[in-house]
Amino acid sequence: MDTQNLPFSPERCAALHNKLLAKSIENCAARKTERSLAARFLDAAPEFAEIPSLDALPLYRFLALLDTTPISHGSVGLLTPQIYQPDPTTFWNESFEHEPCFILLYGQNNGNSPMDGGIFLDIESYRAVWHGGDSPLFPPADQWLPLEVILQKSLDAWETGKFYWDSGQASIAVKRWTQNDVEEALTAWDKLLTSIELRIAFSAEFLVRAQRPGFMCIAPGISTFTSDSFITTYEAEEPGSVRQTHWLGEEEDWPTLLFPGLGAVPHDVSQHPNCDINSFDRDWGLGKFTVNRQSGLYVMADTENSDLVCLITRSGLPTACDFKYPYPWGPPRAPKLAEVLRHWTSLVENGTWLIDSRGICTDHEWFTTNTSISKVPPI
Repeated sequence: MDTQNLPFSPERCAALHNKLLAKSIENCAARKTERSLAARFLDAAPEFAEIPSLDALPLYRFLALLDTTPISHGSVGLLTPQIYQPDPTTFWNESFEHEPCFILLYGQNNGNSPMDGGIFLDIESYRAVWHGGDSPLFPPADQWLPLEVILQKSLDAWETGKFYWDSGQASIAVKRWTQNDVEEALTAWDKLLTSIELRIAFSAEFLVRAQRPGFMCIAPGISTFTSDSFITTYEAEEPGSVRQTHWLGEEEDWPTLLFPGLGAVPHDVSQHPNCDINSFDRDWGLGKFTVNRQSGLYVMADTENSDLVCLITRSGLPTACDFKYPYPWGPPRAPKLAEVLRHWTSLVENGTWLIDSRGICTDHEWFTTNTSISKVPPI
């Protein structure tokens, strides 16, 4: 099934919403729900009541099928740890009045005002996208997804344990990493290695019958640690470095070099014309989080995800493996390890990267000069 082009189904989307609500309140003392959203919508936008055959309008049909919890102290409740339940009084506001067909269906729960961003729905195409509200410009139409896809991803987060009930806080929360995150990354890793091995200059028959050879590079200028190189690299770092003391939410989540590059970032990048590169040693740059300026793929967690990664190229560029465009179904974040490895596998399989007996033999400068291809599509 082509999930990227699913037609809007009020019934299917409402069923997913209601499952999400049931998950969010199953551990609450008060689990009362109601179906008052359609009436509240007409109170907030009475002009819609004048539409002939209102019951046939997809938006109205969808809202009429949604369960919500009663409004408490003037506020709506959470649907997931990241979004609130719909509030018709904030479907439209001055911040995005230039786009009258876009409604803020699910306000964000990330420390900023829920009225300023979250999941927007285009009530003409019935496609949706996460937009943080930090810019008046919305993502282009080809980056919007069927609402059903976005709701299903939130439900998947419950199924994998990414969303959970935090009994200590008596609220729903986001788990920084799950076994599913680990398995997903390992699967993507295995596929990347297999794709490279099958393109090294040996016949497929030989590879099947003989022990698979090792190889040096898993991406342009990116290798893997040996036991010796791991110890050498990390022992050379001064104790008490910024990297060792900068914990990212949890004590075990400091920036970690996972796959080393074939060299360190030079010390003269501050004058580089590329602002992403010349920021490497500035206060806001990532140089202080590297292991002795070593290039490579680093794990750099945030407050909700322990498996996010950042590629620091040998030139000092930190954006070569960012998302190609904003993450469309949730709050902004960096790519996960599994997402980067899957993208690298696609570059092997479509012939973008050259292969020889050492593995990837494309020059290490490729990431710096081909960012339009190296960046990860958020799919």
